[in-house]
Amino acid sequence: MSFDSQKQHQSTVTSTKTTPTASPAIPRNTSSSYLNNDGIDELKPLTRKQRVSSLSLSDQWGGSMTKLSSAKSSHKDLTALTPLTSHRSGTQLSRSGSVRHKRTVIDHERIASYAFAFDIDGVIVRGPETIPEARDALKMLNGDNKYHIKVPYIFVTNGGGRSESARCKELSDRLGIEVTEDQVIQGHTPMKDLVDIHKTVLVVGGVGDACRKVAEEYGFDKVVTPLDIMKWNPSVSPYHKLTEEELAVAKDYDFSKISIDAILVFADSRNWAADQQIILELLLSKNGVMGTVSETFDEGPGIYFAHSDFVWATDYKLSRYGMGALQVSIAALYREHTGMELQVTRFGKPQRGTFRYANKVLTHWRKDVLEEHVEKIQGTGNSVFSDSDSEDTDSDSEDEPLTVQKLSQLTLDLPPASTVYFVGDTPESDIRFANSHDTSWHSILVKTGVYQEGTVPKYKPKHTCENVLEAVKYAIEREHKKELEEWNSGAIDVPVVLDETVVETK
Repeated sequence: MSFDSQKQHQSTVTSTKTTPTASPAIPRNTSSSYLNNDGIDELKPLTRKQRVSSLSLSDQWGGSMTKLSSAKSSHKDLTALTPLTSHRSGTQLSRSGSVRHKRTVIDHERIASYAFAFDIDGVIVRGPETIPEARDALKMLNGDNKYHIKVPYIFVTNGGGRSESARCKELSDRLGIEVTEDQVIQGHTPMKDLVDIHKTVLVVGGVGDACRKVAEEYGFDKVVTPLDIMKWNPSVSPYHKLTEEELAVAKDYDFSKISIDAILVFADSRNWAADQQIILELLLSKNGVMGTVSETFDEGPGIYFAHSDFVWATDYKLSRYGMGALQVSIAALYREHTGMELQVTRFGKPQRGTFRYANKVLTHWRKDVLEEHVEKIQGTGNSVFSDSDSEDTDSDSEDEPLTVQKLSQLTLDLPPASTVYFVGDTPESDIRFANSHDTSWHSILVKTGVYQEGTVPKYKPKHTCENVLEAVKYAIEREHKKELEEWNSGAIDVPVVLDETVVETK
């Protein structure tokens, strides 16, 4: 079928292709960006259904935790774990039942009710260089601050191309702290959830077969790469001759007999020409078989992108084009060939699915940090929380508590973070991500990455800082003020002892 006849034929064809989470076909609007056709700008951020305390998590549970080993699992015991308030005077009591006294500063060791989430490129690192203020910023969150408060934090990056363990090792080495896999979400991390849906997948991007190995670690049944396809038939990309290094990692498959279920773009392409040729051929194929052509253009595999960042920051003075630019290019070629809008499934920031995934990861990490704090206080290695969580991550409400289990088998609710500070350098992904989904997320834009000072970002942050250290200082001071106000609300003045007579201060 010639190109002209294909264009004529498509005018009588309605695309019915669907993928598990793909967006429906959208009429082409030449005045808007292809990357902004996902409806995120029309979302109304969720608001809190109930007030969340600004008191530290450890203060909220403190009095109960010191008695867990002797507590009994009964309804009567559960009532002792709720906040105590004198109904007659409104005086706030601690968990242990003692009166709370007013303070001018809160500086005992504790775990914050708020939390942080960081982008990595342009915030923590910039190409091969570590941003100088990043180390001190993370030390402050780990408790090295004048208020002696430890703040849970995670990393949410659209980057990828390697395993989460490799990313954690690099961050740990650069920052001089321990970063675990439980704290890191990469652009392709949520693709783990596709393992039970697709068996044979083409993984695109990254160096050599690094992304293949990541996908295999995720559990995909059969993972192939563009290098495998070019080894099978070099004419697929006639201007690229495989190097010895590429031949060493390419596998032998007969792609005329393999049906590819999905295309997963894990990381930025290292060879746009070859990758685009292969991706477009598969999108227009019959059932994902190389060398075949669908007459209706709706029989090929679904395509998933780890993120949609149009540009990203390196140590070069100008931003570089990223995976979002590749999407625009492929979509333009697809439309030119078929007359239809390319349907894709996007992960990464600012997508809703990644936001839910980040909330799930952050909830678990807050739980782990609180558990470690409690075990340190109690001097015991026993588990404070249960291994099973009742959290429904698909719920539209992010206020649903995580059920936790104490040493005595008592159950409590770990509240959602009072505020989540998200620090990013890219308004179009980072700030848009933090602003779009939940009003309790507080966006902070730093000037060490993509954002250029003097420009007016389309997606405006709630606060702007020079760098990540300034962002951390800003949040800690802001939260201490709120924590102190709540602590003193309903509290009584500290009594003054004069000649062995107790006199209440005024």
